Amino acid sequence: MVATDPLAADQALTGSMSADQIRAAALLSDGAARLVDRFHLTTWREALDLVDQHGPAELISRVRAAERSDLRGERWPRGKTFDDASVVHLGFVLDAAARSVS
Repeated sequence: MVATDPLAADQALTGSMSADQIRAAALLSDGAARLVDRFHLTTWREALDLVDQHGPAELISRVRAAERSDLRGERWPRGKTFDDASVVHLGFVLDAAARSVS
């Protein structure tokens, strides 16, 4: 667990890209990420598009629907039926002048 093991940061994946290539970013708790990494009901790209187009509440709604459809954890074994789910979505808007500077 990241919360109890500071060495978990050594497992982080990092990268970089030009600012003009980024239109949005999202941070998901493990409970919100369940839709992709535990339930495999969508891809990361689809999840990010969902958040971008319909907002964080829609992604969390789909996580909750999946959790309710498998209350006993038979289809998707997990430690708890419902996990906390948080999503932060950041949209970036660059005007033409800002793009020409970068």
